[in-house]
Amino acid sequence: MTRMGLVTFLANDCVDSVARTSRLSKYALPGGGDYHWAVKKGAEEIFVNEASYDEAVSEVMGNMTKSTQRLHSQAALKSLYEWKLSHPGTYVPAPSGNFVGPKGELIIRLDPSFACVSGGKSTAYVLWLFKELRLTPQVAGMGVHLLQSALGVGEHSNWRFALLDVPAGKVFSRTHKNTASAVEFAVRTQEELLLSVKKAA
Repeated sequence: MTRMGLVTFLANDCVDSVARTSRLSKYALPGGGDYHWAVKKGAEEIFVNEASYDEAVSEVMGNMTKSTQRLHSQAALKSLYEWKLSHPGTYVPAPSGNFVGPKGELIIRLDPSFACVSGGKSTAYVLWLFKELRLTPQVAGMGVHLLQSALGVGEHSNWRFALLDVPAGKVFSRTHKNTASAVEFAVRTQEELLLSVKKAA
């Protein structure tokens, strides 16, 4: 089985088939790391643990050696901190879970970074941190659909789910016509490519 985060799954749908195959080949075999780990950890500090921007940066970047990654992470955390200041509410941990593809080859991790309770409504947010890949409403809607389907159950059945495009400062929280079929097609396509890559390895 191959595990990947929701944002990675969605990003694979934003590129052409050649680039998608190349990206998926990196996930078909063990290894690799999450370039955005520091931002995700810093977001938890800022939103859930109520840390200041400076405290979050200090907490997550002490051992970061790559200067470019450090600069990108600091810029993203600054944007997130400013976004929090402009969106008052009570911030709490968000539910998490998995979506398993029909072939059992792909497991998509659904782990929003935080949730906001405001006006009696709870919304969980997944962070989109890619600058080079534009998040469209259609692709974001696929993510919202997966989040709602897997996490919007039981005590979270009244929750809303959204993707926060950090570089653009936009929030996407709606699904669209044919979203469900688009998700089904994307999952099936990526599972088939992963199986093909593993077979060829």
